[in-house]
Amino acid sequence: MMRKLKFLLPAVLAAAMALPASAAQGSVYLGQADYANWQLLGSATWTSDQANGYHYQSIALTLPGQSDTAGAAYAPGPVMLDFNLPFEFAFPFFIASGAVLRGDGMAFVLATQPLLGGAGSGLGYEGQDGVAFAIDTFHFDGEPVSPSLQILADGNVGTPLAYTETGLGDSIRDPALQWIGRLSYLPSGNGDETGTLTGSITRPDLGTFSVIAADVAMSAFGVAVLDPQTLAVIGRQVYYGFSAANGLADDGHFVTSAVPVPEPQTSAMMLAGMLLMGIIAWRRQRI
Repeated sequence: MMRKLKFLLPAVLAAAMALPASAAQGSVYLGQADYANWQLLGSATWTSDQANGYHYQSIALTLPGQSDTAGAAYAPGPVMLDFNLPFEFAFPFFIASGAVLRGDGMAFVLATQPLLGGAGSGLGYEGQDGVAFAIDTFHFDGEPVSPSLQILADGNVGTPLAYTETGLGDSIRDPALQWIGRLSYLPSGNGDETGTLTGSITRPDLGTFSVIAADVAMSAFGVAVLDPQTLAVIGRQVYYGFSAANGLADDGHFVTSAVPVPEPQTSAMMLAGMLLMGIIAWRRQRI
């Protein structure tokens, strides 16, 4: 699986360069994230390989051929987001088909704390305190026809805030080229921590598919950060990460990154800097 990532790199980087710039809090592109220290829950596993000047990293939330599994992966610590300002997260991902049917799906999650939610149709998100952008690849009668894109809130997977039926069929499970997923937030402008969430997936050969949910109350989760003088809320500490589940199906769900390997001279400079810091600390201790 890691060998495949090396050949996918040029297309992924090209898509990343097309990311729109967001004001204020800016964009977070996880295609160059170091997943080594992320918190892994359930069936999630991390692998890394080095070639062509890159560390190719992959988090398998579920593995193809293994059914009834659910996994989640979260960044090592929380970040502070001001929900009265825009932001965007983007990430490369792919779904690898198993031998059985398509399902159940995966999600990018913003949450109060890192948890693994309900399995199967719960996508590893059900019951979580937060919002999610879900790529749902299985449906029962009366549900949005899969593959669908959904905006979820309050750990509820049964009633999405919004959904889009993509009509992609099994082509969403073809790992020949990775998707770029995005979750963008645009505040209302009223200072009420309410705004519009837009989730999208893009592949050069298949195009872009999006789902939009307006008037989402973002103050319903996270830990409030207060201004020490006015006690006004200036942001909320939240965790970000991924979850997935495959229930009776056996699809694999992956997020990936490619981190440049430091040049030898860069590594030497880093080592020299660390040595200098050690000498300074030793001299201070002697004094």
